[in-house]
Amino acid sequence: MSDRLSGKVAIVTGGGNGVGKACALALAAEGARVVVNDLGTTAAGGGRSSEAADATVAEILAAGGQAVANYDSVAEAQGCANLVALAEKTFGPVDIVLAIAGAVLPGQIDITDEQYNKLMDLFLGQKFWLSRLTVPGMVERGWGRIVVTASEGARGGVGNPVFAAAMGGTVSFIKGLATELKGTGVTANTLAPGASTRTYELALPGLEQAHAEGRLSDEMFAAAKKGPGPVEHVPPIVTWLCTDAASDVSGRVFHSGGGKISVWSDYEDLNTISKGDPYENPPYTLDELDDLVPGQVLR
Repeated sequence: MSDRLSGKVAIVTGGGNGVGKACALALAAEGARVVVNDLGTTAAGGGRSSEAADATVAEILAAGGQAVANYDSVAEAQGCANLVALAEKTFGPVDIVLAIAGAVLPGQIDITDEQYNKLMDLFLGQKFWLSRLTVPGMVERGWGRIVVTASEGARGGVGNPVFAAAMGGTVSFIKGLATELKGTGVTANTLAPGASTRTYELALPGLEQAHAEGRLSDEMFAAAKKGPGPVEHVPPIVTWLCTDAASDVSGRVFHSGGGKISVWSDYEDLNTISKGDPYENPPYTLDELDDLVPGQVLR
């Protein structure tokens, strides 16, 4: 490795398994001092254990790196505060935040209020709380990196509308944060990873059901069954986004998996129809839209 992140202090949530662990190891290999956060739950969010975070820390230390474990829940504001406080006490001000922690939780429209809040706190609240705690210091020092995870769920193609809302909210949150941070030396980006991890394996039956019910296309289901590929293909783009080489890259959504890296298109208006000056021309009639929307707007 090239020590591109030598001296940097990084927080990685969900660092005990899967994508989080792979990214924690990659940052440490580049010289970052890493706080590995993991609540130690199952892929479905049950239980609690220190083993996962401890195992990642042990690997980093064995390779000559610097790391410490944290077991707080980042689905709680106080847990995020405890995590940041540990990083600052152990290594110093936080330079890099990788908000990766997640679980396979119910995201259908009929979930309870408790389930809704649990999902939103884990997938969206985590990113807000960690950013609120670390971004001001990053701006003051003129350098910082925020990378958070979303998923294909943000596009709505796999159903689970509450989960889709949290993922879509993540994308929009980071885009807005990136806009506010322009010119400060701090960047914010989103990762949509693809890897055959334990959470992927747990989610597969739900995808099978979605396909059987016609909510998932044959093409998407065939890709899902094959699996997105080894987790080792995910960390390179994440690590690169944390380096000086990516100082001008912010507000983007990167997909990485199966040996491929791509960037999602930005939100933009497409296939616009216009009546010209709105103060001089009347609005469209429903009869006009009967022809124009299918023929021009949705073409």
